[in-house]
This record gives sequence, C-alpha cells and structure tokens, in this order.
Amino acid sequence: ACQVSDRGVYSFCMCPGGFIVPAATAPGELVVNGMSPSRRNSAYANSGMVVSIEPQDWQAYAHEGPLAALRFQQQVEQAAYQAVKQTGHGAQTAPAQVMTDFVKGKESTQLLPTSYQPGLVATNMHQILPQGVAQRLRIGLKAFGQKMPGYLTAKAQLVGIESRTSAPVRIPRHKESLEHVQLARLFPCGEGAGFAGGIMSAAMDGERCAEKLAELYAQT
Repeated sequence: ACQVSDRGVYSFCMCPGGFIVPAATAPGELVVNGMSPSRRNSAYANSGMVVSIEPQDWQAYAHEGPLAALRFQQQVEQAAYQAVKQTGHGAQTAPAQVMTDFVKGKESTQLLPTSYQPGLVATNMHQILPQGVAQRLRIGLKAFGQKMPGYLTAKAQLVGIESRTSAPVRIPRHKESLEHVQLARLFPCGEGAGFAGGIMSAAMDGERCAEKLAELYAQT
C-alpha cells in the first residue's frame, strides 16, 4: 500500500468569463477543455484541476511499451464516454459532480448552470477516474479548502474530463542541440512533443528551439 496525499494536485489555466468546450479527437471518447473569448464576458469561469499521474497508475498498460501512458489516457476518456452513453444523453454530454459531493463520494442530485453547451449529466466521478487519481484529487480539494476558506464549495462543480494537460509520450531530442536524436533538423517542441505542460512553458520551449534553429542556419 502507498500513502495518498495532496502532493501533485494543483490548478491551472484559469479562464475568467470563459467556456468549457468539447475537445475529443476520436469516436468513443469524451474530453473537455477550457477557454476564454477575448472579451471574457460570459457569466462563468473555469479552471483545470491537475492530478499528477504516478507510474503505478498505468502499470496495467506496461505491455504497450512507450505508449503505455497514452493507452491509460485513452482508457479514462473512453470510460467517461461510456458513462454518459449509458444514461442515454448525447454523445458529448459531459459527466459532472458538485465539488462537495465529489469530496463526500456521493452523486449529485442537482447540477449547477454550466457554460458547456452540449450539457451535463450527474455522475459519480469516482466511477470514471482511476482510483488513485480520484483519491488524490479528493484529498487535494479538501486541502485547498483548508488553506483557502470558501474554496471547497457547493457552488462549484467538476466537469470531466480534461485529460490532455501534457503529452503522455515524449519524442526524444538531443539535450544540447534540441534536434531529434535520429533525425537531424527535426526539433520536437512544446506540449505535443512532451516538453511543456501549458501555454507559457510551450512558448518558452518554442523560443528555445527557434534559437537553436537560428544558430544552426547561422553556421551554414
């Protein structure tokens, strides 16, 4: 057994006056993301809640080799889709749960208004999320509530799932040149290549790769 704590649970990508939007890229999966229009003038705000994934979370997929974590991610997205499909709601209707209900481990009897236009269906998120992820998120939300009174509230709800904060696969690159270890002039970069975990870190990594590319052409 391992001790479960709030370590590795944090919020990111706060979208004031924003919307939660569908982000699935293949049939049979359910993924959401958050955004704000330039005016930030909707009645809602949303923020991603990130739970670090530990190696033991995806060991059941170790036989997949380098794609093990990707298969783990797909399984969670497909579980969310199936949970909604079984209720008879639309394909991109998202599972949701009032924050305090999630912490208590009970299904919400009534959900809050939402910016997610396909709509929500009340779901016990503990039945969708892997056990370790759900436990860490529950403990993390309780810890946030203790540190910031009012954070843990029945006026907020979890909408799932945002499962693509960073790539589960990293494309290898040379530590100094930043080029692919086998293909010269190919610069794996940013979130998609596994070298960033957000807008700012992706921009900074892109700047590093651009500088290396400029150095390369300056030598030719």
